[in-house]
Amino acid sequence: MPLIFQLGKSILAWMVAIFIIIFIILMPRDVTYETSTGNVFEDAGYHYSWTTHKDSFMNFFSYIKENKSLGDYRPGYPNSELLSRTLKKSLYIVLPALFLSYLFGVLKGMLDYRLSKYKIWSFPTRASTWLFLSIPDFFIVVGIQLSLMYLNGIGLLPHITLFGSENFENIILCIIYLSIYPFFYTAKMTYSSLEDEEGKDYIRTAYSKGVSFKKVVYIHIFRNAIIKILQHLNTISLFVLSNLFIIEKFTAYRGAGFYFMEAVYPGASFAVGQSMDLGNASLTISYTIIFTFIILIIHLISQTCNYLITPYDQEEEV
Repeated sequence: MPLIFQLGKSILAWMVAIFIIIFIILMPRDVTYETSTGNVFEDAGYHYSWTTHKDSFMNFFSYIKENKSLGDYRPGYPNSELLSRTLKKSLYIVLPALFLSYLFGVLKGMLDYRLSKYKIWSFPTRASTWLFLSIPDFFIVVGIQLSLMYLNGIGLLPHITLFGSENFENIILCIIYLSIYPFFYTAKMTYSSLEDEEGKDYIRTAYSKGVSFKKVVYIHIFRNAIIKILQHLNTISLFVLSNLFIIEKFTAYRGAGFYFMEAVYPGASFAVGQSMDLGNASLTISYTIIFTFIILIIHLISQTCNYLITPYDQEEEV
């Protein structure tokens, strides 16, 4: 079946990509330092060794097989426990952000399309989409935080904890932060998809038969436009996941994105003789597999939906 073949290709591509990523993460980072009298740094050199690289790759999987563990984040606190706890915290904000940005983005796109027939309302609704897509998310997040602090300062809002991950408002705010760009992007794609459909013959035929504008939009246009909208589900998911690292780091929300950044960040300085290896390769690889697996699942869902709702000729399968 074409669907099974497509899903199989996606899964195979994911497995190959994971193998390559792990291979890169485990690349040896043995650096030789050149110093002058007094141990003053002068230069550094790197020489790649295939033997060392292969040994690093084999030792990693041998350790997991023998110890049935991903190692410890710190003494007495295994990486597996950290992964479970932080992934759960990140899913609390990622899944609602995906759902809300897609659902309300589609609704806003449909509203923009309907209001486009009225010039008075067309400009402000479409301009808001253009504006929020043009401004970097970071400035919007800072703007929201400053606004909340100002409203609290003048007594219009109770105290809201803007940083951390222990309070309920931290989850709500992070969901809002993650949803901003995907929401407006979905609205734009929905509007464009509806606009592309309106000039087609079947729409003109519906109007000629006296079908109301509302029925044409919701029954005819949207049913065909949803195919194009679903094609952007992967892109929306990538926006949410890529912003997750920045939002969690900026707001000190200690989820999977926060600890992934901690695991891969080498630090802003180094000392002569210091190892350049990742601080926790097991954690880095685990988070990489988890995040890419989430993207794979969303991609498989998108492919399945597209296959089920896209009209196709049965004879093309023969």
